[in-house]
Amino acid sequence: MRGGEPVVEAVFTGGYIEATTSPKGDLDLPGRWVDWENRVPGPSWISLAWRAQDDRLHTGARTVLDRLLNAAHTEPYEGGDVDVDWPSWRTFAAALGNPQLTMAGLRPDLWAIGHSTTESAAVIQQDGVILADSPDSPSLFALRDWLTAWEKAGRPAPETYTPTLVPAGDDQGTAGWHLRLSH
Repeated sequence: MRGGEPVVEAVFTGGYIEATTSPKGDLDLPGRWVDWENRVPGPSWISLAWRAQDDRLHTGARTVLDRLLNAAHTEPYEGGDVDVDWPSWRTFAAALGNPQLTMAGLRPDLWAIGHSTTESAAVIQQDGVILADSPDSPSLFALRDWLTAWEKAGRPAPETYTPTLVPAGDDQGTAGWHLRLSH
């Protein structure tokens, strides 16, 4: 704290497991911000940055997850190994602050990050496979642009970002802070 306000001391990769009153037995699923999940035939989940625009039945989240699980288009990422630089990609994608950012777990231990709307979806998985709803998907074009920008930035390490805390508030008067990263 400096002058009564929080200060960011460092940015680094890591994990977060939400503290709960009872043990969490399923670590394949994040503790918060999951907009839809399937348990059958295998566990899968999705988290949308645009959740506030989805309806109360999570129709958008369900549709996007279904599009990705039944991807009409797959391609290998030609930029090299993504898994080794996954913390870099995850941080870069989050720092974009794009309202269409999407994170998913389509198979256990294999996360994916990409772009989605109510009409299209595309993600790159940790194994370097890109999945999209079609070869001419607007989300696929957006994802490719993000990956190109990431490569041009040199796959920056998370600790190279400059953090800024921005005051946040909502309609209920709840205050807090948003972390913004710039490179």
